[in-house]
Amino acid sequence: MSAMRRYLPVFHDVLGASVLVVGAGAVGTRKIEALLAGGARVTVVAKEFSPAVAESAARGDLTVLRDAFHPDQMREAELVFAATPDRELNRRVSAEARRRCIPVNVADSPEECTFLLPAVVRGEDFTAAISTGGRHPGAARALREFLEDHRAEISVRLERGRRRERIAARQGKVYIVGAGPGDPDLLTVRALGILRAADAVIYDYLVPQDILSLASGNAVKICFARRGRTAGHGAILKQSAIHEAMVRLAREGKSVVRLKSGDPLVFGRGGEEAEHLSREGIPFEIVPGITAAMACAAAAVLPLTHRGRSSSVTFVAGHDTGEKGGSAVDWSRLPKDGTLVVYMGVARVAGIARELAGAGFPPDTPFAIVENGSRPEQRVVRGILSGLSRIALDSGIRSPAILFVGRTAALLPFNYAGEIFDERVAQGV
Repeated sequence: MSAMRRYLPVFHDVLGASVLVVGAGAVGTRKIEALLAGGARVTVVAKEFSPAVAESAARGDLTVLRDAFHPDQMREAELVFAATPDRELNRRVSAEARRRCIPVNVADSPEECTFLLPAVVRGEDFTAAISTGGRHPGAARALREFLEDHRAEISVRLERGRRRERIAARQGKVYIVGAGPGDPDLLTVRALGILRAADAVIYDYLVPQDILSLASGNAVKICFARRGRTAGHGAILKQSAIHEAMVRLAREGKSVVRLKSGDPLVFGRGGEEAEHLSREGIPFEIVPGITAAMACAAAAVLPLTHRGRSSSVTFVAGHDTGEKGGSAVDWSRLPKDGTLVVYMGVARVAGIARELAGAGFPPDTPFAIVENGSRPEQRVVRGILSGLSRIALDSGIRSPAILFVGRTAALLPFNYAGEIFDERVAQGV
């Protein structure tokens, strides 16, 4: 029988074919839906029909015979599928089809088949077929489910493939690339293409492994500034080492990605790195990313501007510069009727709370802190300014996190009517 067995790569092969399906349970329904999608003329034999099959019959998409299987039902069939839970009945359908020289497929029983069907995954721009020769149908299903779960990533990679010539990384060039907030799905297509083509990747602890894993396995990966080692003179030394590494690797003829969390030009020191590369005569390109403020706001459903509540947004670096005893920010000059976004302020949140109060921000001004925005471990803490220091301490918020201050921070998540938090909730009571 194995000599007779052949493959139908995808259900597109059944366009216009007359197909008999015996069985209308879960397995039969999947096959029927795929056959209809492929343009087959389907007749279904069963004593009971799944709701999906019944609906298709009511629309006139297929013909149903509410009856027991009988060989005469095969008279017009060009293909036969046996998909009942009764293995003996499936064997009888297979034997009769083979006797009439009609190709037959029996669910989960390759020895009864004269043709095999792979598990099929369809995206907007691709069709993938998986087969284990009928020996391991469970494994084929598992692979199909995996591909279905990763349709979006496959589509992005297909897009990258179509644009390969335009986005291939050049040797001897540095790409200052924004990695976004940490979710690989939020990388731009260009960032993904350049990252996968690079010979060397320079990064720090804020870039997660999920994104680093997208780089070529042959790429040199160099981590600067692990967690907790970037303050004061250490930050200056680290930045100097990054500058030297970018130049050295580029002069060695490598294509270099300087991978930065968020966007390189929003508190990412991308401008300093571009200036240094320019002075050294190294070609470079800046590839933008989604900055943390935008990503955290979207993930927490926190509008940065909102009609009637905030008509401006201000981005501020919350850490000290190391050049002054106090903050480098003149908080009193910031608009109090807009949204204030504070980067890198977790380590000195108590000081920021005092400075905002001293600058005249009302104590009942709402705030929200978004930790690990867009990542699986994301947390959102909300309250009012008078409780900022206590709430941040009690909740154990850690970097990376963004502080939002302003009336929009009090909007209820997922409540698009714009209702404001109850004051007790806002105070963390």
